Amino acid sequence: MFRENFMQAFMNPGNFRCQLRCFSAPFFKGGDSKKIQELNFGGKILLPNSVLDSLIRLNIQYPMMFKLSGIDPVFQRTTHAGVLEFLAEEGRAYLPQWMMEQLRLQEGDLCSIEYARLPSATFAKFKPSSTEFLNISNPRAMLEVELRKFACLTKGDIISVEYNEQVMQFKIMDLKPANAVTIIECDMNVEFDAPDGYVEPQVIRTMPEAPLVTPFVKTGGPFAGSGQRLDGKSAKSRTTSTSSVNGLADTPAARLPTCAEELPPVVPDETYRPGTLEFIRYNYKNLSVLKQEFVKT
Repeated sequence: MFRENFMQAFMNPGNFRCQLRCFSAPFFKGGDSKKIQELNFGGKILLPNSVLDSLIRLNIQYPMMFKLSGIDPVFQRTTHAGVLEFLAEEGRAYLPQWMMEQLRLQEGDLCSIEYARLPSATFAKFKPSSTEFLNISNPRAMLEVELRKFACLTKGDIISVEYNEQVMQFKIMDLKPANAVTIIECDMNVEFDAPDGYVEPQVIRTMPEAPLVTPFVKTGGPFAGSGQRLDGKSAKSRTTSTSSVNGLADTPAARLPTCAEELPPVVPDETYRPGTLEFIRYNYKNLSVLKQEFVKT
């Protein structure tokens, strides 16, 4: 009765396919809330123990991955999933809610489950469905942790993950080297598309004029002052008149105040937010241009 109504297995050498009635994770009564949460926000499913027995007889390679598709010819969609555990009741399979929506399955609908071999992923591009994703300080690290609950990915799927008690959805825009890949023990490059509703801020950057500083006048420095002789005798003072520096004697440049007096005061920016750090680039002028301007004045 079970094999006639719920499970139709076609077991060729190295091949397995069956049909089970699918339910979303909250309908699984054999686990606690943590187990249901792990199932609902991941990419793995629960299967009955009889499926495991059939797979062992076929010497299926590990890790086990399956191709899932609806049997309705009008809305037939496919996705791929790993297996979390073989704890489901006979004739049933429990899927994450996002996977039920992807396959357009209602509670109790039949679903075709077929063993699949997938290549290892090398590249994946995700598109967040909300701008809330931009508030995450390290999105790559977050996604890396959440993808540990997945065994494989399928292009076009909209997966759901939970981060800080907030549900986030990502559409899988692109995958390499195939449209369905396994992400177990692989080196995968990740990119992100801009989320829906995101508008690139238009920032008009202007370079402020550089503070007035003259490089032509020596006003002291770290080696200013007098030296000391090792024999205890007084050292001769060797000073250089500022009037002879660069031939700018009696010019306005020679009468300018020191650099410390010309620099503007440091004003803290109390409106700063993480992610908006800016480095001001002044419109500095060429040394020869500065010389000409000082001479003209």
